[in-house]
Amino acid sequence: VAQCIHYALTRPAVASTLVGCQTAAEVAEAMRYLDLSDEERDYSPILGTQRNDFKGNCVYCSHCQPCPVGIDIAAVNKYLDLAVAQGFVPETVQDHYELLEHHAEECIACGACMRNCPFGTDVIRKMKQAAEVFGR
Repeated sequence: VAQCIHYALTRPAVASTLVGCQTAAEVAEAMRYLDLSDEERDYSPILGTQRNDFKGNCVYCSHCQPCPVGIDIAAVNKYLDLAVAQGFVPETVQDHYELLEHHAEECIACGACMRNCPFGTDVIRKMKQAAEVFGR
């Protein structure tokens, strides 16, 4: 339950979830999410047992962290994916990107993120693409 909630909450533009519960025990199980550690919320092991359509794609799980430069890689990828899906950079997406403390152009291509990514995402390529798309 916790991994499903965490997965939903880490999708682009999702701020809340509505959990369908039929019993008090199910409500209690869903509420446990609030007290769990990041490790207990981690859904990547579950995704690893499923058909892996995620291979090579960022799912914003932040396993790539820490970035030695401080780039929030998951957020950069999320904004990049939103822009690519739209076919242009919406003003709101650009504004959110600009508010990040560090931007894709600061990537030093050290590869630490790629060693940490459970999905094999080419993070360095995505940072170069984001720098082009967002102009920094």
